Amino acid sequence: MIINSLTHTFVRALLVSAFVYSWNPSLGQSAAAPFRLASPSVLGTWKGESICVGNRPACKNEVVVYRFEAIPGKAGVVLLLADKVIEGQRVPMYKLEFQYNEANGELSGEFIKNQTHGLWHYKVSGDAMEGRLVLLPGKEPGRLVKVKRVGDRDVPRAPSRDMYEGI
Repeated sequence: MIINSLTHTFVRALLVSAFVYSWNPSLGQSAAAPFRLASPSVLGTWKGESICVGNRPACKNEVVVYRFEAIPGKAGVVLLLADKVIEGQRVPMYKLEFQYNEANGELSGEFIKNQTHGLWHYKVSGDAMEGRLVLLPGKEPGRLVKVKRVGDRDVPRAPSRDMYEGI
């Protein structure tokens, strides 16, 4: 009788535990289990305009498509694969890592390419993002960008990732 009662109590405890863990799986993780943050809200595809500002005669206004991706092992950093649209095709421009502050919705990334040293800064607000390029060291304005989140089927097909190598 005592064994049946203990067995019944044990089985009931197992069932209750299984039910609780099914509703909150993180309870069953050990302290050593990796902690996963939700995906940053900036990830995905964005499309809009990049407009030249300042005194840069060679600069051309562009329709741009941005693809932001997570970088495994780099918390607070995202990768931007930036394209311009020419004759209905996406043409790779550059890839750049950005520091991303999810709480403020702000991205910043500094780069040096050929003779150009610049700092991009973006502000995300829901499904809209505005940004600016500042040319260094003089802090002259270079570009203003306004993009909106879009689905991949709403833009031309993305170039292969290897096309961004060396850019």
